[in-house]
Amino acid sequence: PINEAFEAKHGCPLCTLRHKLEHDSVEYIMGAAMMEPDVRIETNRRGFCAKHYAQMLAMNGRLSLALTLESRIGEIRGYIEKEAVRGFGKKLDVSRAAELICGTANGCFVCERIAGYEEHYYKNILHMWKNMQEFRMLFDEQPYFCLEHTAGLLTRAPEVLGKRNFEEFDRALIEIVTRYLKTLNEDVSAFCQSFDYRSAGKTLDEAQRIAPERAVAFLSGYQEEEKGK
Repeated sequence: PINEAFEAKHGCPLCTLRHKLEHDSVEYIMGAAMMEPDVRIETNRRGFCAKHYAQMLAMNGRLSLALTLESRIGEIRGYIEKEAVRGFGKKLDVSRAAELICGTANGCFVCERIAGYEEHYYKNILHMWKNMQEFRMLFDEQPYFCLEHTAGLLTRAPEVLGKRNFEEFDRALIEIVTRYLKTLNEDVSAFCQSFDYRSAGKTLDEAQRIAPERAVAFLSGYQEEEKGK
């Protein structure tokens, strides 16, 4: 998966990996995971965030989602009745109950699954960069790395690469990011200027026309789903 994402040279390769993981994870939850007791136990316990609930609602197989919701709601009901209402003696500890309910509300099985895989991707990318010259060349050819994944790579690089290799990696990564930032900054400015009457008659190229979408992808990792998917 890492080689495929890097060879595509389309946006941030780690975002590409994440989006595939996200899509595959949601499909898994709505399909094969229904028959796996261990997974159902975890989804009952952790639930899903608003984003991934929305993705599941948009898919076929609403019965699968409803069955997941039925067992999740049952789990929450039992948890709250036992822990948040009866678990503190005669007098309800409101702050403790709120803390327990907040923890229940903020979990997401898919987000945690993605985070676990991403940790492996970070380490493997760094090991590949350290040990494979051809991968270093592929790394240098990437359009950009988004802010989140740039920080993730830099955070883990010293442990994996050691001081000498880390300094070289740091220079290579920051050069890619700063190069893209310059181009992105110019394209967003061109987009903004196109609304000025003094720019009447000037046409934007494709990169400038979609500069806001590109900026959001760089800053947050968010990308709209391609039509037809």
